[in-house]
Amino acid sequence: MTCVLRGKQDSCFYGDSISSLHRTQPSAEASDISAFLKQSYVGTQEYSPPEDEAHSPDLASYGYSTVNDHNSLGILQKLENLELGGAQQPRRKQKNIALCRSTLDIYRSVLKQMPCPSCVRHLVDIFFNEVNWQYTILDRNYFIPKMERNYQHYPLPPPSPPDDTTFSSEKLIFSALLFQVLAYALQFLPAGYSETLHASCLKGIHEDGHGTSDDPTMQLLSLLPKDVINLDYIAAQILRTAWLKNRGLIAEAWLVVAQAAINAQEIGLHRDDGKLYASDAESAIEELWEIVLRRRLMLNLYLWDSQMGMVLGKPLNFKVNDYIIIPPTDCEIPRNRKSTAPFERTEYDKPNTFSVRLLEYHIHKYLPQVRQLETEGPHPRDYGKVEHLHQMALDYIATMPSVYRCQNPDTSYDEECPRLESQREFLCATVWLFILILHRPYIFSIAKSRIEILQAGIQMLNAQQRLFLTLKPHHYRMFTLAYLSVEPCVSMLAVLIAFPHENAGLVAEAFRCLKESLSRLNTIRSTNRVAGQGADVINNLILRAEKNRPLPASGSKSTSPSEGRSSESFMTPSSHGAGPFYRMADQPSSFVPDASLGEMSDWNMPFQPTSFTGPIADSGYTFDATPFRPVADLTYNDLALVMSDEGFGAAENVSNRVSIEMPQQFRGDFSEGSFWTFVNGGTV
Repeated sequence: MTCVLRGKQDSCFYGDSISSLHRTQPSAEASDISAFLKQSYVGTQEYSPPEDEAHSPDLASYGYSTVNDHNSLGILQKLENLELGGAQQPRRKQKNIALCRSTLDIYRSVLKQMPCPSCVRHLVDIFFNEVNWQYTILDRNYFIPKMERNYQHYPLPPPSPPDDTTFSSEKLIFSALLFQVLAYALQFLPAGYSETLHASCLKGIHEDGHGTSDDPTMQLLSLLPKDVINLDYIAAQILRTAWLKNRGLIAEAWLVVAQAAINAQEIGLHRDDGKLYASDAESAIEELWEIVLRRRLMLNLYLWDSQMGMVLGKPLNFKVNDYIIIPPTDCEIPRNRKSTAPFERTEYDKPNTFSVRLLEYHIHKYLPQVRQLETEGPHPRDYGKVEHLHQMALDYIATMPSVYRCQNPDTSYDEECPRLESQREFLCATVWLFILILHRPYIFSIAKSRIEILQAGIQMLNAQQRLFLTLKPHHYRMFTLAYLSVEPCVSMLAVLIAFPHENAGLVAEAFRCLKESLSRLNTIRSTNRVAGQGADVINNLILRAEKNRPLPASGSKSTSPSEGRSSESFMTPSSHGAGPFYRMADQPSSFVPDASLGEMSDWNMPFQPTSFTGPIADSGYTFDATPFRPVADLTYNDLALVMSDEGFGAAENVSNRVSIEMPQQFRGDFSEGSFWTFVNGGTV
């Protein structure tokens, strides 16, 4: 039986403990540092507890949250603060844990699977060069020095341990994080790189693993009590979420990110008070960098939780008005974080790999408001709120920094930042994804939203094609290559099939993008678990849409929105035949996200009862209020072609057979009034 005990404070199992970092006396630059602290947005607060301080009973053992001021534990802490004459520094998480013999045996067996230092370093380099740019979950200048400190010797416990031995919880967590980094690197191992690795070292780490809970990362994390969770623990869970998604295990990935959100709230990551407790300038600067890292992690976790929740229709784990997200300083994190404080980069400075995540957050932070509208069903009480969010998104696109513009971007840093071009196209697709998700609930009820879905889908698919051209074959496992294509393709085809006489001006470009995307998905289907099934569904729907497509002479004029600015105003024909792109407005001198997006001051005002006057669906079919979520249908509702029973391994010839046969039926778990029942009904 696995058991975990606490209490001993012996030396850690790596041998001699690592000495604490040397603290220098304030130097000549201390005055500059002090000046920075005075103008910083982060407050400082010193605390020196008396030696005879009496600690209160540990009510946290009763399960109270340590970040809630209003429960019994919070009240007790307030009383302590009154006695001490000030706010007490938050208690540090337990540094050491005592493992009983059976748990120690598990620990030793897992660590024996760690590759040799040469292979570890090589795979870590692959991770940061080939993988981390997608989401920037880790920072190279933070991770590698910590790895070198902890893993300069092979990390095994003593050969003959006693019945229980005390270990550093931080090093155990870092071991789990490192295992996940290695597995992620193997998932994206470039061709030929395996020759530089030792096959015997990789026996315990597989790019796809053997299960969802028996790999080294999960085995190590399962040994830990919950009161030692730290930033590395949550980072390992976010990395694991991405790794599972690339394997096509979407349900498992959602459970992991949900648990990560719970753990983050348990350690107060969602409550950012910005206080410093350092006693000198050098320590204060180190704490400032720690705040940057915490805020990066919280922002990343929020994006994973909100985007997966909206695409899959899952509940958002961070509830509105129950969290605080302060975007981290947009700056490069240095290796030496003792003398240089974080300062915001200017628009003329080189972007870092996390800059794109900040830009993504400044539009996707409105997803909770989209979810609030979505709960009203396909007939919103106030469609003006949809239009308002749509207009903010268009304004956001028009004021994006020149480095990240999709059309005519500033490429002066592309050579210096090898992955900047890929990040640019990924950002373009995710920004237009916001508009598509905003209008998706009204796909069968409001004609204006159908226009915006087609136009946003065209923008997404063009960005996906440009992204694809920047990648190498070992990147084809990326789940985003599948879901950022399947989501717009199926949504666009739903419009073209159910409402074939609308939007004639967009139909030709829509079909071009759809067929290009189908070719792209078929190219990556041998390595991407979701792409093949998505390609089969898209191919089937394209056949149905073309069968139902009106002749050019009978095409009706494209519907135009009567109010507000449509996404169509951002689209002009490409001079190179690559499809439409959005036209950028005059660029401001600097990019201020909140200045363009603004705060919706009237968002929480009560809805005014109004009669719905939006266009009614004219497909001749009555759709119910079932939310339309293509990726969720593929991954959760078993959507597939009836003829695709051979499985993933034999799916490569499915599209060829479908293309010469009549469209097949869809199978899956969907309601009688859904789109899938509509297309199965033989009405198209």
